Order: sequence, then C-alpha cells, then structure tokens
Amino acid sequence: MNDEKSQTRLLEDVRVLDLSNDGAASRAASLLGDYGADVMKVVTTDPRLRPSDAQRLADWLVNNRSKRIAIADPGDRADREAVDNLAKTAEIIVAGTVERLVAFGLDVDSLATQRIVLFTPAYLPEGAPWFGEKESAELLEAITGLSTYQSSYSGDPVTSVYPFLERMQGVWAATTAVAALIESRESGAGQSVSVSGFQAALIFGNSQFTRPTDAPDPDRAVGPGGLNPVYTRYECADGRWIFVGGLGPKFARAVVDATGMHTLLEDPRIGGRVERLWSQENSSWAIAEFAARFRQRQASDWVEALEAADIPCTQLLRRDQWLESEQMQAMSQRITLADPVIGDVVGPGAIIDSLSAPATIAPATAAVSVSGMTWLAPEHERISSRSATRTGGPLARFTVGVLGSFVAGPYVGCLLASLGANAIKIESPEGDPWRVQGFGVNRGYRALAVDLRQDASRDAILSVLSTCDVVVNNFRLGVMERLGIGDSQLRSLNDRVVTVAVTAYGERGPLSKRPGYDTVLQAASGMMYAQGGDEEPVVYSMPVNDLTTAVCGAFAAVLGLHAVASRDEGLHLSTALGTTAAFLQAPDVLDYPNRSAGRSGGRDFVGTSPSDRYYPVRDGIVRIQVPTIEHAKWIAAGLLVDQEQLRIDPVTEITRVLGQLPRHEALSRLKAAEVPAVPARKVSEVAADPVSSAVGVISSFTTSDSVDFFAPGALVDFDRTMVPRLSITPGIGEHSVELLRESGVPEVQIDALLETEAVVQGGPMDIVYMPPYR
Repeated sequence: MNDEKSQTRLLEDVRVLDLSNDGAASRAASLLGDYGADVMKVVTTDPRLRPSDAQRLADWLVNNRSKRIAIADPGDRADREAVDNLAKTAEIIVAGTVERLVAFGLDVDSLATQRIVLFTPAYLPEGAPWFGEKESAELLEAITGLSTYQSSYSGDPVTSVYPFLERMQGVWAATTAVAALIESRESGAGQSVSVSGFQAALIFGNSQFTRPTDAPDPDRAVGPGGLNPVYTRYECADGRWIFVGGLGPKFARAVVDATGMHTLLEDPRIGGRVERLWSQENSSWAIAEFAARFRQRQASDWVEALEAADIPCTQLLRRDQWLESEQMQAMSQRITLADPVIGDVVGPGAIIDSLSAPATIAPATAAVSVSGMTWLAPEHERISSRSATRTGGPLARFTVGVLGSFVAGPYVGCLLASLGANAIKIESPEGDPWRVQGFGVNRGYRALAVDLRQDASRDAILSVLSTCDVVVNNFRLGVMERLGIGDSQLRSLNDRVVTVAVTAYGERGPLSKRPGYDTVLQAASGMMYAQGGDEEPVVYSMPVNDLTTAVCGAFAAVLGLHAVASRDEGLHLSTALGTTAAFLQAPDVLDYPNRSAGRSGGRDFVGTSPSDRYYPVRDGIVRIQVPTIEHAKWIAAGLLVDQEQLRIDPVTEITRVLGQLPRHEALSRLKAAEVPAVPARKVSEVAADPVSSAVGVISSFTTSDSVDFFAPGALVDFDRTMVPRLSITPGIGEHSVELLRESGVPEVQIDALLETEAVVQGGPMDIVYMPPYR
C-alpha cells in the first residue's frame, strides 16, 4: 500500500455534532473522534474551568477527547441558529436524549431524513423508572439483575466499582452509528438509532439472559474469588497475589499437575472428574485446599511453574502499574495529551490498533463560541435517497467469517449479525470448546466445520473466506499464517477484505504471543485490586474484558468497512483484552496536575456513600443514588428518618426506615422524596418481566427438545433498517455444504471433502443450559 493510503484516518470525512450532556453518548462521539471524525461538542460551560467533582472531571476528560468544544446557550437565538446550521451539515448527530435536541429547537424527524441521529436512553426509549431518569450505570446494573450475579461472601448485590455498562453502551453506540452511516451513504437516507442502557446490559449479560424460562438464579454466596478453584486468585507466601487461569478441563488438569494436587482428584467427592472441582458443593473446600498450597511458595515461583505448563497466569498488578507496563507502552497505551486548560494529561491510548490507519487522539480543545465554529472535515456528497424502509439491518449486504473460540472472538460475529451481517462460524470438526457453555454468544451464525490440518480443506476454506468482507480471528499470533489463511493469502483473493484480530495482549510487545483470558487481564490490569479496595482482590463474575473487547472488535469491523469504501482496499485492525482493560479504567488511571485518587471498592462493595448504595427492604433490596439525603423531602414522602441519627450513623438510620417497607412502597416513597432508586432484581425476574418482552429487549425460543428459553432481543433500534431476530446457535458444521456451494466449490469436490472428513456436515445443536463456572 502506498504511504498516503496507509496513513488514512478511518473516519476523516465524517462530521459529528455532539449535543449530549455526557456519559455513554459522549463516549461514543469521542471514539468516533479518535479515528479521525471531525467531532464538535456543544456545551453550556467548560467543566475544566471550575471543576466541582474530581471524578466527574476525569470522566469528562476521557469522554471528550478528540473533540472541538463549542460554548452555546440554548436560550440565545444566535447560538440556536448556529447549532441548527451545524446540525444541517453534520452526518452524525449524537443527541443522547430527545430533550437535548428540543433544547436547541431541533426536530429529530427532519434531521433523520438524511442524517444519523444517535440516542442513548438511560434505560429504555420509553423512559427510566427512577426519579430524574438520568444515566446511571449503578442503577442500571441493579435493575437489570447484573449486580446480583457478582460472587461475594453475602450473596447480596454488589456495586461494580467501574461504570462498565456506560462504557459498553458508548462503544456499542459508536458501532451502530458507523454501521448506519455505511448504509446511509449507500441509500442516501438517514435514520435515528437508539442504544439503550438496557440493551447495553443485554450485551454485557448475554450468558445470564440466555437461560431456560424456569431456571433458578444461582447462589452467588461463594466468596469474591468466584466458584472455580483452578480459575481464581490466590495469596502466596510473600503476600503477593497471583491469578491462575485453569479454564476448562485441559487447563484444569494442568493446574492440578503443576501444583501437585492430585489427591483432590482422588477424593470420592471428585472421583477423578476435574469438572467437579467447581461444582457448588465442592467449590469452597477445594478452594481452601488450593489456597493452603499456594501459601507455601512465593508468587514469582508459582508463575514460573504455571507458565512452564503453558497455563495462563499472572501476578496481580495495580491499574497504574498496568498502564506503565512494557506491554502497554509497546501497544502505545500510555499517551500524553496537552490539554489547553488542565495541562498534560497521561492516560490510555486507542481501543483499536492499526498500523495502516492509526488512531489520531487529541485533547479536547479550548472552548470557543459556537458562532465562530465551522467544519474542518469536507462535506460528503450525498446521493439522492433511493430507499425508505429496509429489512435486514444496515450491514445486510456484508459477510463476516469468524475463526476462533471461547467468548471475545465468536461474540464479534454475533454482534455484527445483530446489525444484519451474514455471519459464518468456522471451526474444527470437534467444535469450539466453549460453544456449549457459551452458546448465547454464538447466535446468529451459520456454521462450517473444517479440518484445517488436511491440505485438501485449505482451498475449500479459502473459497468461503474469499466471499467475506470481514474476517475475524482470535487465535494466537501466527496461527492464521501457519494455517495458510493469513492476511497475505486473504488479500490475494480479495484485496478489499477487512481483517480483525482479537488478541489477549495485542500484536506487539513482549506479551503479544501469550495466551490470556478475561480474568487474567482483570488481574494484570488492576481491576481485581480496584474492586476489592483495601480488602482482598475481587474476581468479576462477568467477563468484562471479553465482552467489551467483542464490542470493540465489532467497532473495528465497521470502521474497516467504512474505510474500504473510500480507500478501495482492505486493511488490518486489531483489538485486545489488555487494551480493553485500560479503556474500561481510563478515567481512573489518568494522571494530571492535582489529580485525586480514582475509584476504589471494598468487601462485598455496596456503594460509595450512605446516599449511594444498596439497602435492604422488607422483601428484597433497593439501590439508591443521590448526592445527599435531604431530610425535609424524606419526611414529606413518609420516610421518617431522624435528623440526628442521620448525622451520627446514616446507614443504620436509613436501613431502619427502609427495612420496614415492602419494596414497591419503599421505591414509591423514595421517588416522592426525589431520590433515584430501583429494585435490585434477579436476572430471572428481569427476563420474565412482561415489559421486557413487550418492548422487544427480551425474546424467547424453544429448543429441539421442547425447552423454552429466554434470550436477549434487539440490541439496537434502527427506525428504518430493521434488524431481524437472531437465529439460534447452529450445530457444528450445520451449514457446511450450503456454505461451500454458495462459495462456488464444485459438488464433486464437496463430496470428496465430506468423504475424507476434511469437512463435516452436522445437524442442529442440542442446546443445554450450563450452570456458572466462575
């Protein structure tokens, strides 16, 4: 590729007007700016000038990098006209809420005829059930049931120290906006796009929401290390902690061998079956046995022994250590931005890596009047609208081939399928070892089973891959090339192909060739220490890095597809669990003058203050979130708290008052007191809620053996390019012959491949629900 094209910014010809207040929508706009879009952010004041909240300032700096800041008063006629003119010449308008458009006198229906208008409602498009309806990752994780899935000592809901759902919502919103833009440039028509907080929770909790309709909620009172004794963290003789990644039977046996714990397998409760180690009845005593063993040697000795057995593992680090590590610096993850107001700000780099089209991250500019703002990006020539309503989603004309296993890689294809892409899962005849446990992340695919160890199969798979617009893999570095299907081979067949690699640590640096799981990166990146605070480190029960990396992979794919249209040649992009871990902690690893400490949790962390935490009620638990307890408003709402006791011991006093009330009454009175509050629901309650199915966020299906399942519904709402319902998970090789025929492989060759078992034709998958493994 020539130098000019190789340094193209992926979104350099895109104009984005960001009218959002902050949060997920602002994060989405910032990500578009990181990859070259001309993003103009309209604010009423610049919070950098008079910061009132240290954490909010850090969040703002991350959410508004790569933007030009414009000051506008919605009540000023000249400012409203200036915003209106910018909106009419933008391609993407990030509104966040309808109210932000109304504030500037803008009409969504007229704007969406030729532009993409992006909304990120806090809960559902219809509104949020809490007072004020403002975005809150903490209230969202409580009401959607995700907080009750976190393992703990008590088994009660736990507050995530980081607002994962808001950050997930931001990346997914950016992904859907680019997907809609691709379609808009082809059709000439715009549309409104909505990614709600509930939809972000569905993506984040895919495995939890994909469940039999009668499945009970699991007991999560298993301790902060989780359920699995060979997939958790342990304290060693020197007081340091290590994480052991013995996921699955193969690595589990390797951990037993490396630690010399064979007597555990001989115990009659285990009976030689290693998977019984993480059953509910065996977990606690097995963890205690392993804990005693790990306390016998220093952390470095254990890591050396485990690495010698090729077991993913790491010593636990703090988040600042991760950002300063050699690996993160090799991945350009420690960057310095010269903010014109704050000064030098050190923080994480881009979530997607590409040597041919690198990110161009910049600090938010100094704020100037909106009346003097003009676009820097050229105006894209619009074609006349050729279509109105389309079915199939904005990516309906694109095909995505996905090679890999477990969570992050396969989930990329599932997410792209939810945008309408034709997704093909390519796996060995033995199948993805995680497709049973993780069948929810494999919905929406057709499946091809091929034995790449046989030379005869290589031409066949290349025929299929030659039809793909995007090829995703999550193999270790070099595997694709060894299989004969690396970038150079794929480009020789299709020079416009976009390739996306999903890795553990990235494609550069000293750790790039190592395997790694979600939890290994939780440990290495400081997440476990952050959630545990001054107490023992906590393993997140949700695979936060896997799931967010998958969304980053989908974002990489649509960025690539957009760029191909103007570059007329393909490109390679990659994302990694390690860079995702830095992104998810970005505001809390920032370093700048007078920076205060970032977020920190604690044992069974319930919240940050007496007015921002969980409380028991008579028949459950509620989550409240308000800056301060206003005594007069609580009294007026019938919440008879004693003012003196509130001063002395607010938690005990609020517990006394709320604990007397049933959940529905407590929530009603809290709302009357103008306190944002929600029930801490179980996932089963959320899935069975008729409102969830009525608005389409929860769907259902019936398996071949007549078991009824809940499943996530629509993950995004497009008002014009409607997305079809995702198909259920295919069986191994269920569509092998169909896919080979479509790619032009002759029938005689297909017969020969089947006869030698180079290709396997299978049937539908027998879906079996598996209990938690961590």
